[in-house]
Amino acid sequence: MAGGRLKAAVFVQDPTTREELVLLPGDCPEPEVAVLILNPDAWEVLPGECGPEPVAVGEPDPSAPASNPDGESGEAGAGGAGLKKQPPRRSRTSSASS
Repeated sequence: MAGGRLKAAVFVQDPTTREELVLLPGDCPEPEVAVLILNPDAWEVLPGECGPEPVAVGEPDPSAPASNPDGESGEAGAGGAGLKKQPPRRSRTSSASS
């Protein structure tokens, strides 16, 4: 395979500078370097399918507009219209009744 996105870290020698390169999962190496990676299990995506970086679950979407970390809406029309504020969670307490 000569391209795509890596799903495993690999060590290769740069064909022009002869220095050792460490390619990490998610990297899309240049075609000159990609041809040196012979293990098909190192590849995640088919050749030519390198697109935008995936966003990890639980991480903020980098393309989403910034939100107020306090959860309060500032000015009217600030983008929080129609959203309800969740009530605080109450912890369960066990009552010892005899």
